[in-house]
Amino acid sequence: MRVETLEILCSPREHVPLALETRPPRNGDATEFLVNREHGLEFPIRDGIPIFVDQQAISGLNGRFRRIYDSWAPFYDLLSRVGLAILGVSEQKLRRDFVDRLEIRNGSHVLSTSVGTGSDLSFIPRGCKFYGNDLSAGMLRVCQSRVHRLGMLAELFLGEAEHLPFRDETFDVVYQMGGINFFSDQAQAIREMVRVAKKGTRIVIMDETEKVAKTLENVPGINAWFRHHRRPIVPPVEYVPPGMEDIETRELYDGQAWLISFRKPH
Repeated sequence: MRVETLEILCSPREHVPLALETRPPRNGDATEFLVNREHGLEFPIRDGIPIFVDQQAISGLNGRFRRIYDSWAPFYDLLSRVGLAILGVSEQKLRRDFVDRLEIRNGSHVLSTSVGTGSDLSFIPRGCKFYGNDLSAGMLRVCQSRVHRLGMLAELFLGEAEHLPFRDETFDVVYQMGGINFFSDQAQAIREMVRVAKKGTRIVIMDETEKVAKTLENVPGINAWFRHHRRPIVPPVEYVPPGMEDIETRELYDGQAWLISFRKPH
């Protein structure tokens, strides 16, 4: 782990600093840990990915969808392409257009709060420092392979978007591309995005609309995400914290995606 990365990390709930410890291998356990001895905290690093959540302890919608993402991770990119094709949307255009909204500059610290398989990475400028968080270990394994193929400077973390393992005001760019429709706590996730963003940062959130859910809920494989969803799919603009600036909400691609963007004030 790079020193720069260690300096921006903290425990996801207590927000206290962490130190890196290395131990002799034993029974296949992790050999590196992020720790805070004062608070009795310890987070293992496995295959280069810090683990900030016990996956078996994830509850609510996060637990349900973590299991779905883990099960379908090897096939997720194919399912995504098929789903978008059914909707008549070009995946390349969708992701390129989305990244163009992010105001990434050379040297920017960029956070994807639910990086998934890293499908956006091909469009992320190489001059930035990229950090990806996700609650699915399966999706992160696919993303890690993509990072290696692309030769990117990127670090990945296993954790919930509602409790990010980063210090306050760390990132120049914060975005959430998909997934937030079914978060356990959308409001808390958005508050966390604001907390870790630097002053003046534009935060961009995008996901599919109810129209898409109704179109895809009977498509084999893809329907795992949309069958029996428990609440209406609407843009969570009500959860944007007071005081944010330049708030924008719009529908894209003939009403098949919603997008919220806003800026953290200086």
